[in-house]
Amino acid sequence: MSNQNIAKVASKADILLVGKFLREQAPLCIHKEIHSNARPTEPRESGKGQGDKLLSFSFVTPSYGVKAGADDQSEIADRSLSGHYLQMYDWDACFFASKAEEIGAPGLALDVVSNFLALIDEEGYIPRTVSPGRIWDAGDQCKPFLTGTYKHYIQASKATPDPLVLKKLASFLSYFEKKRKSKNNLYRWRNVLESGVDDNLALIAPREAAKDEDDSFCRFIDGEIEACDLSTYLAVEFQALAELHKSTANSDTCKIWQDKSSALTDSIETLMFNDKLSIYCNRHKDEQLELKSWTGLAPVLFGIASKEHGRQIIENTMLNPQHFLRPCGLASHAVSEPLANQQRRGLYGRAIVSNWQGPMWVLPNALAVKALLGYGYEGQARELAARIVKCLAESIEKHGTLYENYDAESGAPLWAPQFMSWNILALDLVHLLLH
Repeated sequence: MSNQNIAKVASKADILLVGKFLREQAPLCIHKEIHSNARPTEPRESGKGQGDKLLSFSFVTPSYGVKAGADDQSEIADRSLSGHYLQMYDWDACFFASKAEEIGAPGLALDVVSNFLALIDEEGYIPRTVSPGRIWDAGDQCKPFLTGTYKHYIQASKATPDPLVLKKLASFLSYFEKKRKSKNNLYRWRNVLESGVDDNLALIAPREAAKDEDDSFCRFIDGEIEACDLSTYLAVEFQALAELHKSTANSDTCKIWQDKSSALTDSIETLMFNDKLSIYCNRHKDEQLELKSWTGLAPVLFGIASKEHGRQIIENTMLNPQHFLRPCGLASHAVSEPLANQQRRGLYGRAIVSNWQGPMWVLPNALAVKALLGYGYEGQARELAARIVKCLAESIEKHGTLYENYDAESGAPLWAPQFMSWNILALDLVHLLLH
């Protein structure tokens, strides 16, 4: 890792400040609900209607210190106005729940999974955004992180997997196989918004997106693109379900899901790796879309890339200041790309305020630190962690809060104050730097 663009170094005081802030504020994301008598064994008919109580278990909002569902009667979600997220979001909730034990909330991972599985329909569809009285973003499928979250709960609690929960998780994952699988054994999002990386240039495919009006958004080809991130998430989920079945001594079902994971991983390696760019690329009409977005790092970040490809990407692309490594962490889109920017709102779709076209987000950075450790780059992992923690410490000191994303060059906050969600993963960075 080059030292030429190191902006500042996190002091021990910075590290302690970030750890203290996360532990104090993160519990304010948790909203208590009266538990129903049963766990998610069968879908609730009442869960399909607007206005019914949709969350029967404790749930989390990405923003802390807010009233969940306060905008449920509004035409426009508060996320697009003030930046406050007042609903439970799929991957936000799952990543947050992975640190629940560290903030005194054991069992939260099960509650998160229970809330989503209670809304599953006969095809395996689960909405991705849920409030106590309203489903938002209807039609978008919940991102595939529920199985890993349930596995986390089982490991943390030393419980035995519930066969009925495993059945629902299998139905959930099978939805992707039925609805989103391509002829190449790769997977497509319904649209770029469903992916959660709201303006990902690797999905919008700028070669095709000539217009920037909001009403042209539906004509982008995002739903046709074989996506590296979704394919990676599913390979990891298939493996997690295999391991859960293995723990119940169900070797036959374990092998089915293990084989699915292995086959998908092989497809990603064979069809998506771009040796010239040293990154994985999305595909459209059997051609790679040669763009360097953080989602092209996903196989490395989630540990399914081959050792050879992983090291090549880390050394040539991820830690290269000409591409992703910036003073305040990894950029969400390589600065070498012509459309990379550090604005509050990205290009295309002006209603979208979350910008993944360059700013620093804690999620891919925290995953990158973990990946670097896994590939044997401990020194580089510590240096990257220090950049991120310093950025967060300055945010707390200057603004009294954390944000959704930051300018990767200056560390200036860009959007969504009172944002916790996967920022809680910075606890891992605090632990690494202190020990």
